[in-house]
Amino acid sequence: MRAPVRIIGAGLLGASLGLRLRQLGVPVQLEDMSLAAQALARDLGAGEIASPDDPEPGLVVVATPPDVASRVVVSALERYPNAWVTDVASVKQRVVDEVDESPESDRYVGSHPMAGRERSGAIAADADLFAGRPWVITAGERTPAELVQAMQQLALDVGSLPIIMEPAEHDRSVALVSHMPQLVSSLVAGALRKAPGEALELAGQGLRDVTRIAHSDSTLWATIIAGNAPAVTDVLRGVNFELSRLIAALEPGSEDPFAPGVLAGVSRAILRGNEGVGRIPGKHGGAPRRYSEVFVLIPDKPGELGRLFGEVGDIGVNIEDFQLEHSVAQSVGRGMISVVPSQARYLARSLEQRGWQVIIEGEEKQMGVVIALDGPSGSGKSTVSRRVAEKLGLAYLDTGAMYRAAAWWCEHQGIDLEDQAAVAAATVQMPLQMPLDPNDQTIECGGVDITQAIRASELSKVVSKVATNLEVRAELKRRQRQIIAAAMQGIVAEGRDITTVVAPDADVRVLLTASEEARLARRALEVRGSADAAAIAATRDEVVRRDADDSTVSQFMTAQDGVTTVDSSSLSIDEVVDAVISLIPEDMR
Repeated sequence: MRAPVRIIGAGLLGASLGLRLRQLGVPVQLEDMSLAAQALARDLGAGEIASPDDPEPGLVVVATPPDVASRVVVSALERYPNAWVTDVASVKQRVVDEVDESPESDRYVGSHPMAGRERSGAIAADADLFAGRPWVITAGERTPAELVQAMQQLALDVGSLPIIMEPAEHDRSVALVSHMPQLVSSLVAGALRKAPGEALELAGQGLRDVTRIAHSDSTLWATIIAGNAPAVTDVLRGVNFELSRLIAALEPGSEDPFAPGVLAGVSRAILRGNEGVGRIPGKHGGAPRRYSEVFVLIPDKPGELGRLFGEVGDIGVNIEDFQLEHSVAQSVGRGMISVVPSQARYLARSLEQRGWQVIIEGEEKQMGVVIALDGPSGSGKSTVSRRVAEKLGLAYLDTGAMYRAAAWWCEHQGIDLEDQAAVAAATVQMPLQMPLDPNDQTIECGGVDITQAIRASELSKVVSKVATNLEVRAELKRRQRQIIAAAMQGIVAEGRDITTVVAPDADVRVLLTASEEARLARRALEVRGSADAAAIAATRDEVVRRDADDSTVSQFMTAQDGVTTVDSSSLSIDEVVDAVISLIPEDMR
């Protein structure tokens, strides 16, 4: 790249280009009629303010409005006889024609990066503004090939895709894909000026999408449209013709909504729109691509949107597009994440495991597989359930941990566990955050990490006092059902009553059993780190007494109708996992 680069015009495009070139290590000289504008661009890091002592630039980029671009280009050609000059104005034919009158025009080539934002000025500058966007180069007959190649290289260096076009073809094209949409968006927004407040309160994302670019700079756009008036006029005539046809089709509907031609006229307009939007190129100018939309409910709290983006990054899925819809006083916003179709389900399941409420577009009424596992203490249901959830990419719910958390919470609050009414009341108020990620079972209650505390031997001895409290069971059953119902991508839930009371309609219901010897050995190894005789003896009371206590309020020793028994006494964990997965209907795997 010929350096240094002098950028004349420190607005959105000029400052953004300066930011990107500085990232690449290219020295940038800034020049603008507004001292404040060039100072702001400098302060943002887009370059240094030009001075008379600066070396002559190798490349001059004119980033002024189109009505003055040709005059500034000619001046630059005269001031810098050894420099190549380009402009980035959004109208090309008029600029090229006027510059061609200069005897120095063989050092000029017109260009136009198809990038921008609703906001103007250096304050809106972004070093990534040009990434993946087309950069049109309008070379004339006198333009040296090396100058065209240099412009192509500049476009590639800033992340754009260089495209060679005739100036007139460029102007016709931008009239259709840039100038007309701006005017139509502004006209739609203009129709809202005197709209009743009650009507505007009903506005949804559709209106926001259509009017998003209506915030644009009116002075700048006036010069752009005026400079391309012939091409814009032709496009608007076409739009007006179609609008007139639609109005004519609708007029008979004032008396009869099903009058001949009404439905056909509207359908025709919508279908033509479907055809047109299907031709819009995809990301980076590629072929049109159909993305899958994953909708996520985002709590209206500081940092939640950042947490979502961070976790999508951790999951390893690329966001192709994102939209957020949120209304004032609404407790949650709705984020729409566009991803390649092959990654949609993986993203949805991974986010759901992390506690997000997720729905894939078109699957609003579809539930993922629900697997429920019950069984006595030490049967291996927790380990098996986590492994199944991990292997299938499903959420995981340990309902037994909820009872342990309730016991911890009551003791933490100083409540006598024998006082059943007080225990039940405290459980209703318990601020419990249950994890759904099988690989991260960090449990928090009232902001305290209680993951290890609820597994302590002392708490195991008293948890039955809470687990046998019928009002506590009713409250936790309500929470468990709520969690399962929200797991749209599927869930594995394990614990007492899960197959018969909490999730009797689960797609797969399993009673996992094992001999008493096997169960005692497993629990002793889990709790005490050993399965020797002393550890088993110390564990026996906890396991046998817990099962006996729980059996007074729950049936989990024998399978109920529709529940499949799997005896894990002589099976490895992998064999039990495979046995459970084999019970899932083929169409739900």
